[in-house]
Amino acid sequence: MTIKEQIDSFHRFAMQQVEDGQADWSLDALYDQWRMENPSPAETEENIAAIQAAIDDMNRGDRGRAANEVIAEVRSKYNLSETQ
Repeated sequence: MTIKEQIDSFHRFAMQQVEDGQADWSLDALYDQWRMENPSPAETEENIAAIQAAIDDMNRGDRGRAANEVIAEVRSKYNLSETQ
């Protein structure tokens, strides 16, 4: 996508957000949201590679860790209660 196409795309996105009631967003927040929804080809390749690596790990038997185990570890590390 050319720079002009990117600017046009962002402009359409930003105007749609404002029309949809997101007018209180900052320009930075609008841009961040647009970037998340419109990743660059390099970001897309990186994401695909990460997903493929996770699939490969899973196919080799690595199932990762249980979510409740990770959550408990984070709570302990940051001294958070179960309600935080």
